[in-house]
Order: sequence, then structure tokens, then C-alpha cells
Amino acid sequence: MFQSRLFARIISKNREVYLLKIITLAVAFASSALIILFAFNEFGYDRFHQDANSIFRIIQRNNREDFSGNRLSSKIPATVFSKVSKWNTDSLIVSRIKILNNVTVLSGQQLIHDQKIHAVDPSLLSVFSFHSVDGVLESFQQSEQMVLLSELAAQQFFNTTQVSGKKLKIYTLRDTLDLTVAAVFQDFPSNSHERFDVLVHFNTNTLQVLHFDSYESGIYGRIKNGISSDYEIKLQTVELSYRFQPLPEIYFGPRVVGEEARHGDEYSIWILLCITGLILFLALTSYVNLTTLTLPHRSKELAIKKLAGTNQSTLLWAFAKESFALVGISLLLGVVIILATAHWVESILSLNIIETFLHGNLKLIIILFVLLFLSGLAPLMMVFKFTCATPTRLLSTETISFPRFKRVITFLQLGISIFLIVASIVIRRQVNYSLLKEPGRNHYQVVYLNYPADYTNESLWELRAHWKRNNPNIQDVMATSQLPNRVQSKQLDSDLYFMTVDRGFFDFFDLKTQRGRIFQANDDEPLVVVNEASQLPPSNKIIGVIENMGERFNQPQKPIEYRIANQVNYNFLCVRVLEVNIRRTVTYLSQFFTSPEAPLQINFMDKHFEEWLGYQDRLNKLSEILAIISGVLSCLAIYGLSLILVRDKIKQIALHKLFGASIPTITRLLAKEFVKQMGIAILIFGPFTYIFLKEFLRNFVYTTQFEWTDPVYPLSYCAIVILVLCGFQAISLNRADLTDALKG
Repeated sequence: MFQSRLFARIISKNREVYLLKIITLAVAFASSALIILFAFNEFGYDRFHQDANSIFRIIQRNNREDFSGNRLSSKIPATVFSKVSKWNTDSLIVSRIKILNNVTVLSGQQLIHDQKIHAVDPSLLSVFSFHSVDGVLESFQQSEQMVLLSELAAQQFFNTTQVSGKKLKIYTLRDTLDLTVAAVFQDFPSNSHERFDVLVHFNTNTLQVLHFDSYESGIYGRIKNGISSDYEIKLQTVELSYRFQPLPEIYFGPRVVGEEARHGDEYSIWILLCITGLILFLALTSYVNLTTLTLPHRSKELAIKKLAGTNQSTLLWAFAKESFALVGISLLLGVVIILATAHWVESILSLNIIETFLHGNLKLIIILFVLLFLSGLAPLMMVFKFTCATPTRLLSTETISFPRFKRVITFLQLGISIFLIVASIVIRRQVNYSLLKEPGRNHYQVVYLNYPADYTNESLWELRAHWKRNNPNIQDVMATSQLPNRVQSKQLDSDLYFMTVDRGFFDFFDLKTQRGRIFQANDDEPLVVVNEASQLPPSNKIIGVIENMGERFNQPQKPIEYRIANQVNYNFLCVRVLEVNIRRTVTYLSQFFTSPEAPLQINFMDKHFEEWLGYQDRLNKLSEILAIISGVLSCLAIYGLSLILVRDKIKQIALHKLFGASIPTITRLLAKEFVKQMGIAILIFGPFTYIFLKEFLRNFVYTTQFEWTDPVYPLSYCAIVILVLCGFQAISLNRADLTDALKG
């Protein structure tokens, strides 16, 4: 009890120092816990399955030299599956999976459009880890009229999860599948690369009814015996090679044609963890440094305790309790900060922080315990020197002040602050410029916008030439009445859909001609081109047949008639742009027809790439927030250093004041010490920062440049903070009575 009262009295006499300790640690704890939790979530993708590393998917690589575009595809031909499925089932289990988009589900009287379902082989139940909530999963294998639902899908279709045995209907264009719910399985966690909600049988009849092609599909499997390379060798051809990609690698792996998987950026996660580690180091060094500020004032207390017979271990234990109490207060404040910003954090990290706290997440508990333990022990190395000193040494006028340690800490904190701010500037610019880290991956994306009013065909041709000439990242432009992945217009009393397209439509989407030809310069109405799904008999009106586009978007094959337009009746302008520097290209397009104050809305045809871009933007925003936090902690660290500097030079300052020194003079005296440490920090951390960022930029195929202005901002920031805080200390000292400082 006496020790507690004594500690409370010490805190009251050094309120400024202890408040600085608590705030610095609390901010560092909050940011560190959040980033570590986020990293755990990212690196935990797909690892919830039993023996996840033995699960794989097959990806195909096109090795032809004349091939352009993404060489990787998850759409595997039926011939490959037939070959793989004949291998020893005791060593290998495989299942086809086909994504079916734009499906309509009828459950009771409820009609739900635009659903995504998966056609799978029953063997998938032996590949992934499914857990039954209602019904028996194995009954899915007994009949092709059975369907499996996730908890989320069951709630959506029937408002309950107890739905085994209930009926539902599935259809796309005409024919309907009547299915019975075999079982409801537990929802996969949010950190799954793809969500599985509705599983139907993969068979030719089911896919034909829903107007999908059964020739290509994804293939997932589980290896029971052997290694993946043993099986991959058997599948290789001259033009095509196949790889068994482990399930946990999909999330951080390359984007693949035909998939609808979520993807993350492992490289950026490690960068965020490194920045967080530096922030935590900055806070801990500041905490330890501020401890050296209060320890000399407790020399008499320690001397008296030693003379009273208190041994060294007891003294260390008392200081340890004080340290852990202070760290515990900081940790609680950090938790309050996390909970207060939970909804805002969830929008950036996609983490439900409140739910994590309520369910007592083991990883979170371990993180908090490690932070508490390390931070509580950190200042004890300085305390140890005090507890080893003799009472005579502690009572002498020359106190233990750790001058060498303080100089090292000062230049480390200044150097880390400069490094973090410079790194955040360069990393942000590079991420905005290019997401590409592998050679040959500068793919293109298709974006679309509303067709400009009063634009004729001639205007479109001029626009195409202008954009391609003035912006190298724009490859082609095309106009259409409907987007190819959202064709809705149908002819009356017919199943035939129709689109009005620009002559460049077929080349724009690289559609292969199956029979006849596509539109030429002099073609006019009523000539049309149809796709294979239309199955129309030859006529004078139909000049050609092209391949279906539905499979590209994992959609049913709609019968479509393509019409040529000589008048302005387009609704959309589609633009093919390179992925490099895509944000700037999109900004350029959005402002081309309008002004920067009212930009036009630009949308991506590939929504999964748009999600990937949004994910990268969130990571970018997160790095900016960490840079701001590091800037704030740098400011607090410099403030702490200024307090230490004032305590160490109090006699010198008192003498200057006695001889009439003004506030600017005292400010210069304090700032001079910082300038020395700043120079050392620049000499040591300058080359390190430059080399690190040069190596970082080498990881990208398309890189931005390291600009001379990059170090100017952090140096200016640190200089301004130092001058302001030194000026603040000078004003405070000018008002104070420093007579006692001259008596020591």
C-alpha cells in the first residue's frame, strides 16, 4: 500500500512525463494490435480446412510464344479431368467445380435473381471440410436432384437453416431444375478465397438445362499420397502445362482467367507489418527514454531503501510492478481506442473488431499479452543499473543520467521517423502507379461509361484515334447499346436477345468467327451476326456466326443477334486500358467529357478486378494512416526528447537566463542539440532509406522514380516540430523560476 501511494505521488510530480508515456504506448498498442490481427486474417485464408496444404486446384498455363494476355486459366478441359479422375483414388481425389452466374432461384413464392451457384461433383465433400448444420451431407451423393445450401443461402431462401427435404427451383432462360435440399452446411469463414453457397450436381443434363457448357470447369482435389509434381508431369504438353496450386496459395497467388476468387497482396502485408514494428519500436524507445528522465529523481528513494536492507531483486520487482501497471493502463486505453474506431476500422480492414473482442479471440489475447509483456520488461534494463549502484553513488551530486544511451535513442527516433515518412510517400506513389510485380503481367481491363450525347459514328472514330494517340495506356475504344455481360433486350415472342454494336466490337473482345464473316465498312441493316447459342438457320440476313461470350463471365449462353448501327443509338462507351497506372487513366477518362469538379462515373466490367483495386486502395490508405501515426509518435518522441534535454541542461539554461538570454536564444540552444542528432540520423538512415526504397522498387515491373522532393517533406516536418517544441520549452522556461537549478 505504501509503495502504491509512493508511486502515485511520483506520477503526480511528473504528470507530463507519465501522460506522454501512456499516450505513446496506447497509440502504438492500438495500431499494432489491429495490423497484427489483420495480418493473421490475411495469412489465414483457406487454412480452416482439415490438412489445407494437401488441397489443390489445377491451373493451366499457355506456353505459346504468340499468345497475348493472361496465360493462366482455371478452366480445365474435360479431357484433362477424365485423365486425372482415372488415377488411383486412394492417392488422389478430384472434383469439378463450375461457377454459374445469373441464375434465378424460386423457393416457395420467393423469386431471387442474379444468384451465383456452383456445379460440383459429390467428391468435393471429401476435398473441402464441410460441416452439417441440418440434414445429412452424404445424401447429396444419392441423387442428382439434390442440392446443398450454406447457412446464409438457407436463410436467404427460406428464412431458416432447418430446410433439409424442402424443394426449390433453379433456372436461367427457359427450362427449370426441380431440386430437393439434401443438407445445410456451415458457412465458410470470411477468409475463404471463394464463397460456396449453393451446390448442385455437375452433369451434362443440369448444365444444358441452365445453358452452360460442360466441357471446361475448375478442378479441385486432395492429395492423399505422393507429391504434386508426380502428377503434374503426366499432364504436360508442348503448348500447355498444368500446375497443382495448393489451396492456401490461391489468395496471394496470381489472378487467373475464369476464377472469381478474392486475392490479397502478401508483399503489402509484410510492408505494413514492418512499418508497425517500427512504430512499436518508436513507442518503446520513447517509453524507455522517458523512464531515464524520472529515474535520477528517485536516487534518494533507492538509496534509503538500500540502507534499510532492501535487496536488489525486491527493488527490481517493485519497479517491474510499476512498469506493468503503467503498461496495463496504456493497453486498456489502446483497447478503448480500438473499440471506439471499430466501425471505421472494419471499413478499411474488413475485420469485425467488436465480434473479435466479444468472442475472446485467442490470437487477440496472445497479441495483447505479448505487447504487455515486452513493454513491461523494456524499461527494466535501465532500472537494473540503478539497483546495482551503491547508496553512496545514488546520493552523490552526479546522478546516473545515461548520456550515451540518450544520444543513441535520439538519433534512432529521428532516423526512424524520417524513414517511415519517406517510405510511405514512395510506397503510396508506386502502388498508385502499378500493381504489377511479375514480368509479362501488364494485362488490360475494360472500363465503361455512358455514351456521350450527340456523338456520331464519325465522332467515335475520331475519339478512338485521339485517345490512342495521346494516352499510351488506352488501347481501344468501342460503343454498344448493351454491355456483353448484361444483355437484357429480347425480341418480341422470341428467345433471341439482340445488341447494337460498333464495327469494332468483335475485335475489341477478340471474338473468333465460327462461320461466315463479321461486319465490314459498307455493311448496313438488316445484316446481322449471331452467336453459336442462337442456332439460327442460314439466311441472307445472317452474314456470320461468332463464338459465345457467356463463358467469359461464367454466365449462361444467351442466343444473341448483333446488329450494326449507322445512327447514334449506343448507350455505353467501352474502353480497353492497360493495368499499369490504371488509376490515372481512369481519372483521365472520367474528366475527359466533364470537369475535375464533376467527373464522370467510370465502371469496370470485371468487378473482381475492381474489388482487387479497392483492396489495394484500402492497404494504401492504411499505410497513410500508419505514416500519420508514425508522424504523431515522432512528434511525441521529440517532445519527450526536449523534456530530457531541458532536464539535462537546466543549469546551463539557468545561467543563460541569469545573463539575460531571450526566448529565441534559449530556443537556439535547445535546437542546436537536435541538429547534431538530426545530422547523425541523416548520415546513417539516409543511405539506408535510399537503398531500401531502390530495392523495393525493383520488385515491380513498372516502377516510379525516387524523387529528390521525397526526403524534403519528412526533414521539413521534423525541423518544424523541433523548432516549435523547443520554442514551447523556451517560453515555459522563461516563465519559470530557475533559482533552485543553480543550487545543486
